[in-house]
Amino acid sequence: MKHETLERGRGAPLLMLHGMMGEPGNWSRLSDHLPESCRMIALRFPFFEDGHKLNSVPAVTDYAQDYVEQAGLERFAVCGNSLGGHVAIDLAIRMPQRVCGLVLSGSSGLFERTFGTVVTRPPRSWVREKIREIFHDDEHVTEEMVDRVIGVISSRRNVRTLIQIAKSAKRDNVAERLRSIQCPALLIWGRQDEITPPSVAEEFHRNLPNSELHWLEACGHAPMLEYPEQFAQALGRWWRGHIHPDTSRRQDGVAT
Repeated sequence: MKHETLERGRGAPLLMLHGMMGEPGNWSRLSDHLPESCRMIALRFPFFEDGHKLNSVPAVTDYAQDYVEQAGLERFAVCGNSLGGHVAIDLAIRMPQRVCGLVLSGSSGLFERTFGTVVTRPPRSWVREKIREIFHDDEHVTEEMVDRVIGVISSRRNVRTLIQIAKSAKRDNVAERLRSIQCPALLIWGRQDEITPPSVAEEFHRNLPNSELHWLEACGHAPMLEYPEQFAQALGRWWRGHIHPDTSRRQDGVAT
């Protein structure tokens, strides 16, 4: 099976997983602000392409796990937004000896407010409003995004896939499994997230044994798009503290 990735850096691997209507480029603006010890690998999920049947959370996780095996990632951290966070959780549960860290942002798995009824060939204004719900600031809603979503939901088959994945995510509640995840976890959450609201982040924080919660103010469901630099800074501090300590400068045996 062939996989498509966007890669930056040369350090320890950090696998980045986008949401259902996302793409690897969602993570690209983080790369300039991540630690040098971090190798960003953004995996693309071909939800709507022929030859793939990624219509459930387990199927998407299988696809990500297949990439991990083919790429030979023996030890890696994983970061996911929305559905990508759900898949990241499943990877951490399936591969506890290989996943050394977990980063979640607007993750499904506990509760997620969906788009509701999705119809083919909706008015452009409807699509723009649905995208607007992802962000706190409307300036992030671009015509390119609107065009891309319209292109996806113009196909009845794609709409069926969206509905199937949304139903699977709702059925696959991870609450009872979170305490089995022992690796360090970081939650980066938009305080104004309307899709996976702050109460969801707090529940993840309570149930993940080794987790930290970082809020981004005036921020919605996609913090890596609204505040890429702040997202990367929070991730970098956690990365240096838990995954790859910066030992380049030491004073009296203590990293500085």
